[in-house]
Amino acid sequence: MTSLELREQRAGTIKEARELLKKAEAENRELTSEDSEQYDRMMADVDKKKIQIDRMEKLETAERESEEQGERRSLPIDPEPRGGDGASAPTPARLREERQAYVHFLRTGEVREVLRKGQGRLAEYRDSIIGTDAKGGFLVAPTAVSDDIVKVVQDQTFMLQLAGRIYVVTEAKNLGVRKLTTHMGDANWTTEVAAVTEDTTMAFDRRDLTPFLLSKLSKVSLRLLYASADAEPIVNEELSYKFAITIEKGGLTGTGSSQPLGIFTASASGISTARDVSTGNSTTAIGADNLIECVYAVNGGYLFGDKVGWVFHRDAVKQVRKMKDTTNQYLWQPGLDKGRPDTVLRYPVFQSEYAPNTFTTGLYVGVFGNFFYYRWARVRDLIIQRLVELYAGTNEVGFIGRTWIDGAPILENAFARSKLA
Repeated sequence: MTSLELREQRAGTIKEARELLKKAEAENRELTSEDSEQYDRMMADVDKKKIQIDRMEKLETAERESEEQGERRSLPIDPEPRGGDGASAPTPARLREERQAYVHFLRTGEVREVLRKGQGRLAEYRDSIIGTDAKGGFLVAPTAVSDDIVKVVQDQTFMLQLAGRIYVVTEAKNLGVRKLTTHMGDANWTTEVAAVTEDTTMAFDRRDLTPFLLSKLSKVSLRLLYASADAEPIVNEELSYKFAITIEKGGLTGTGSSQPLGIFTASASGISTARDVSTGNSTTAIGADNLIECVYAVNGGYLFGDKVGWVFHRDAVKQVRKMKDTTNQYLWQPGLDKGRPDTVLRYPVFQSEYAPNTFTTGLYVGVFGNFFYYRWARVRDLIIQRLVELYAGTNEVGFIGRTWIDGAPILENAFARSKLA
């Protein structure tokens, strides 16, 4: 199935969900429990389709690039593979022939003699039952294992990609990000020979970022490494993913103490409480008016570029999807075209499992802003070190992942944080 077909299916589900809401509205009633369950199921399917679309688009892009570059990969085949005793191992064609002969015997009872040169494999006449080891079960492997590994869906991470810049710190302990905090005063109209007015208002500041160590160790037995070609790549991939999750959490809710400072953390060093917006919210839910208040709490100069948008947990997105403006139009709009994200008030929505989702008085439930003004500093990209001798005594190999990184909002005026009343 192509990404376009998935988008069409997603658009159809969204349309059905809206019809459900419109029906209840036309009848001047709230959604019944059955309607609510159906709506939630459809929205869950919409979210699932979004993840599938993103993955399919990445795959289609990679395939196109591969075709354009004329890449053709093939696995080397040993023309004369050898068995463990030095004798010639069976070729793939020979193995298929033996397999077909055995299946034919099981189905019809007729024996096709299939001999492997130098090893004399013969078929015996006796009752064969795969379910009983002594009567045939030993002739086949107990379980055929798939050539892929099904994994839990990975949560999306975007804070590193959204950042205005990732600085590399190699020759210092800290990185000072310079910023202009106060502009000059406006120019003055004057006469031809009048004195020039001196400016005394322009001011600068610096936000220091200190890359902190982030690490993780995983040990794998030698037997597993020798037995499975998948073991080492899977461990390395999982380490990379879990580092990405920790960094994402730091960018969203980090305390700023030996870790990044998050956008949902109130701090004078990042986004202070002066940027909190509660107008239009209740004590337990986001209000449509609050979303508008958040947008207009940010200076218009920050509202341009591809890094402007919202950050919500999916529980918050679920609330926002039901909101309408005064013209009865939904605030949330699906991204139907390829590469287009879902939007609220025309700005992209970045959905994270690690954004706050507790709807209680005084808590944060969303952030709107220009993420160009969130910056990261790191010593280098993630490195994975392979430890062979350290755990040799326990027949294991260790894999240690390390990186040094810090991040913080640099200009708080570029953000507005939605807070429950």
